[in-house]
Amino acid sequence: MANFFTHLYQRLTTNTQATIRPSQSTNRHKQSSLTPAVGPLNDLPPEANELLSLTPGRIQQLQSGQSTELEAAISSFRTGLAQIPVQHPERPWACNYLAIVLMKRFDLSGGHEGLNEAIALHREALDLRPPPHPDRFMSLDKLADILKTRFDLLGQLEDLNQSISFYQETIALLPISHPLRSKFLNNLAIARVARFQELGQREDLDISILLHQDVLALRPGRHPGRSAALINLAHSLVTRFEQSGQLNDLDKSISFYQEAIALQPARHPDRSQSLNSLGSVLVTRFEQSNQLEDLDRSISFSEEALALRPAPHPDRSQSLNILANALALRFEQLNQLDDLDRSISFSEEALALRPASHPNRSQSLINLANALALRFSQSGQRADLDKSISFSQDALALRPAPHPDRHIPLGNLARMLRIRFDQSGQREDLDQVTALNHEALGLLPATHPSRSRLLDGLGSALEREFQQSGQRADLDKSISFHEEALALRPAGHPDRSMSLHLLATILRTRFQQLGQREDLERSISFHREALALRPAPRVDRWTSLNSLANALMMRFHRSRQHEDLDQSIPLYREAIALQSAPHRDRFSTFNNLANALTTRFQQSGAREDLDQAISAYYEALDQLVSGQPPICSTSANLGRALMLAYDSSHDSEYLETAMARFRVAVTCEFAPTHERFKAAKLWASQADKSSHASALDAYQTAIELLPRLAMLALDLKSRREALTSGTDGLARNAAACAIRSGQSDKAVELLEEGRAVFWSQALQLRTPMDDLRDVKPELEKELKRISLALETGSLRDESMGPSDAAQKEMSMEQEAIHFRRLNDEWVATVEKVRQLNGFQDFMRPSRLSSLQAATKDGPLVILNTSISGSDALIMTLHGVEHIPLPDLGIEEVHNLVKLIQHATTPWGKRSFLPEADRAEIEGNLQRMPVFSGPLKILKQSLMARHGRRVSNIRMQAEEIFQHVLAVLWVSAVEPIVRSLKLSVCSFLLTQFLCFDLIISPEIRNTAKFMLVSHWTIRVSPNTRGRNIPHCRAVTISDYIVSSYAPTITAALRTATPLSTASFKMLVVIQPETLPYTTKELQKIEAHVPSEFLVRFGTPGAPASVAEAVSHLPPASIAHFAYHGHQDVKNPLDSALILEDGELKVSRIMQQPMPNASLAFLCACETAMGDKYLPDEAMHLGATLLFAGFRGVVATMWSMSDVDGPEIADKFYEILFKTNDSTMTSTSRPDTNQTARALYLAVAKLRAEGVSFARWVPFVHLGR
Repeated sequence: MANFFTHLYQRLTTNTQATIRPSQSTNRHKQSSLTPAVGPLNDLPPEANELLSLTPGRIQQLQSGQSTELEAAISSFRTGLAQIPVQHPERPWACNYLAIVLMKRFDLSGGHEGLNEAIALHREALDLRPPPHPDRFMSLDKLADILKTRFDLLGQLEDLNQSISFYQETIALLPISHPLRSKFLNNLAIARVARFQELGQREDLDISILLHQDVLALRPGRHPGRSAALINLAHSLVTRFEQSGQLNDLDKSISFYQEAIALQPARHPDRSQSLNSLGSVLVTRFEQSNQLEDLDRSISFSEEALALRPAPHPDRSQSLNILANALALRFEQLNQLDDLDRSISFSEEALALRPASHPNRSQSLINLANALALRFSQSGQRADLDKSISFSQDALALRPAPHPDRHIPLGNLARMLRIRFDQSGQREDLDQVTALNHEALGLLPATHPSRSRLLDGLGSALEREFQQSGQRADLDKSISFHEEALALRPAGHPDRSMSLHLLATILRTRFQQLGQREDLERSISFHREALALRPAPRVDRWTSLNSLANALMMRFHRSRQHEDLDQSIPLYREAIALQSAPHRDRFSTFNNLANALTTRFQQSGAREDLDQAISAYYEALDQLVSGQPPICSTSANLGRALMLAYDSSHDSEYLETAMARFRVAVTCEFAPTHERFKAAKLWASQADKSSHASALDAYQTAIELLPRLAMLALDLKSRREALTSGTDGLARNAAACAIRSGQSDKAVELLEEGRAVFWSQALQLRTPMDDLRDVKPELEKELKRISLALETGSLRDESMGPSDAAQKEMSMEQEAIHFRRLNDEWVATVEKVRQLNGFQDFMRPSRLSSLQAATKDGPLVILNTSISGSDALIMTLHGVEHIPLPDLGIEEVHNLVKLIQHATTPWGKRSFLPEADRAEIEGNLQRMPVFSGPLKILKQSLMARHGRRVSNIRMQAEEIFQHVLAVLWVSAVEPIVRSLKLSVCSFLLTQFLCFDLIISPEIRNTAKFMLVSHWTIRVSPNTRGRNIPHCRAVTISDYIVSSYAPTITAALRTATPLSTASFKMLVVIQPETLPYTTKELQKIEAHVPSEFLVRFGTPGAPASVAEAVSHLPPASIAHFAYHGHQDVKNPLDSALILEDGELKVSRIMQQPMPNASLAFLCACETAMGDKYLPDEAMHLGATLLFAGFRGVVATMWSMSDVDGPEIADKFYEILFKTNDSTMTSTSRPDTNQTARALYLAVAKLRAEGVSFARWVPFVHLGR
């Protein structure tokens, strides 16, 4: 009986050949027919005999009948199988028969349980046919087939691996001449292709091709299975071409498809599929060669295939999709609307033929979405784009996790949303793009063939993230993803030019940020390689032309090589010629061409270039629809060109039009904030320079954008980085403009709104809301919830190490999206509050009427130095008075600060200058202004003593200090003193001075030496009234007790009386490296009752970061006698260096400090600000001030260890006395005397004759 079964199996399976269709990732071999009945077996029950007597006709009858009949038969067959003993020779056949019936039910209903049961039955049959059973090969083949089916359904790799293993064993059991060998080789090849598509291992694909070649060799001439073998081999070659880009594989595949079609007459059932396959491959070759003949032939073959599949042919939808895709591609080449209309029509028909339950409906949705997106790119009809996104979303919903092809709709939806983001600038779309690409990548192994496309998609999304936020981390990650994608597309890969283009573009962007020449050179190299891979008339050639020209323009601006400029302009013109209107990117190329022509005009003065540039800018704007983000940068560029025309012609029409274009640019709501800010700054500078009436509006607009640059959704480090994008000096220039306009009160408001934005943002989250609680408690509760979440989020760690997993990166992106949405909630909720009566100014910048409260004890003076000069503003309760300071210009300030830098460097403690510094010092001295007789005598004395030769200069730091202070006194301080009518030892009310200077980036970190940049100075009279010797020059300290605050608002904070019940003073010292700190503690203990002190750094109480942090919140006074460190690159990493690590600014900011009153940082550099952001007061002292301490004592540079005990002794002696009596356990320190206490402590140190560098750095911050 077994031999008879074998013969029949051979005959039936030989007539059923499996093929792989190019439109499907896999296609399992159909189950072969059953053996005929062999008659009843007398030794078995009736149910068993019925099972073993099954015929193909009976199976067909059951499949086409009622489901209840099929279920009843399966139940009976299960009973029959149970009646057959395990050792019975017919049981393997019974297992096979029942498994086949179960698979028929699976084909009808898709139930997984039946599939799993069928696999178990085939495994049992295989176990019952151990080697060398003659029928074992049949069980191996059946089990391999069904495991492949389950893999296709569930994507479990173990099933596929077992299937391949069983196919291999099947082939090993058969002799080379066996008639079924080609069938088994074919199945193994198909499984290998499937594993390649899953893992991307090239070995599987190469072996698959070899196996298909063996199959073809076994089916020569007119063999009935030859056409199927040709098609399968062709398909594998196409797959390998998609990986390697070897055109030889593509050409061979076309040849094999053509031979297969020749073997299939018109009525052949597989002819339509072969035509579709050939049409698809011809499209692929067209995309490489741009030979329109291939595209036309593809459409012709696809139309023939469609004609062979009239409705209701089950595969008509597949032919419709293939033809629709080819027509869409031809539309992109020839711009014939009929092709696009037919493409959309065919895609819609295909979708209608694939109902919700159809396994390929998702692909039809994607095809229709792509066609609609193409029509949108031409017509700009938003409805098409919205439908495209909707269809893409539906496609994704049909492939839920863990669908093996889920990455396809994920990537497609991401692409559609990216298009909408580019049009509308909606941040939510960009967030989704990033998240979708991350999810898609997470579904694919490192070697998956689709991974490179998704890497490029994610890299492009992060590039747009960078354009929105300006965050360097987004830029670096984008480059990393594009580099990984390029590595997966080696030379010859059909998509290599795309990866080259994307990587080159983002490298160019990083060059713009960092100025690293290597990035620009790599960008140009990659763009040239991409252009070479896109010869005319390739449809994407224009992108490489445009991008290469952009890179050459950047190199021209760097090196001024006119060859680069001259090369770029014809490249732009060629790109425009390839973009037939209304191409969606045509505006960009026009804008770039205009930029290049403007630049050439600035070089050559040829008016023709400028006129052409202005015309090109208008052309670019004509391509855009109102509200599109690129309107911002293009309008700003046009405004800049119009100003050039105004400068050369003085035609006021150019000026007015330019100002109007700048206004359009900054009001483009959907443009990235940093682009709007850049446009606002350009507007302000051009309007200010030309004295246009809109200058103040421009400055106000730019300043209002600062909080958006440093939005609350960012972590602290990113917020600080966002403010480095050219924000420094903006408020000072705005104030100067207001002063020149006669609006001194507006100048004060602009200075207050435009400075310390970092801290203002942080403090908004801690704004008291008692008044709001009384009116709208639900809004108060909502704001508090959002505030807490945003403040917590701002402290998150956004750093990525090289070993961090992709999961962490994805988590960070999801966090960023979450906090951006929280930020949007915050903005919307604050706006709701402002709609309430009496809350119109809720959390808005302070107006002058509010700021004037800071002058209740006396005037407040602001010294503003900008690029246009210096001015003093005296604010009182009655208004603001302007005092011009014509003798203190920006260059004088620069020179003064350079001299102070030299005086405070280590050589300042020695008598002689290093040789390298002497020339610079002499030059600065020569440039110093001379305003008075005494100053002239001092300068002449210095120069005479040091001679005219640089090598003879021997200047001590003291002399530099004297000279700088003299200049500052004459040029700035004395006019203010005269205006305030201050006198030595006078008993005037407390006053405030605010000095505001602009300092160039390379020197501003020491700008707080005398005129402290952007700080409010509280001035108290010397109430003790000491005698000043007439032989000594009068100084500012003879008139005032100084205190500093980052903003006027900070000076408005009121003190909370200290309670002795909760009063604690934290003292942290470092005696190991700073031996005088032990004496410093002893001095403190002499004035402060022991029960109030909490000490660390003493025996048994190590000064750890954890201990310091845990004891900061309950402390009323905190005294740190430790090394301090100012981190120039990241001020938030500035720190006090404790025993076990660094107590960083960022860590201190996390602590609530409800009892905080005074912090004394007796350490180095605790009031040294950020070199790049002097307006922001980014140092330890300011951190404690904004964290809640009412006052802070800090140092502007390194202090001497020996001075700590002396300063602390006098300071706490004054502070802890009440009515001239020593403090008792029931009294409390008078922190209102903090500034005076420091003044007297420093005066005592100065009286001892120490150098300027030792007593000057101590400053009091706060009220």
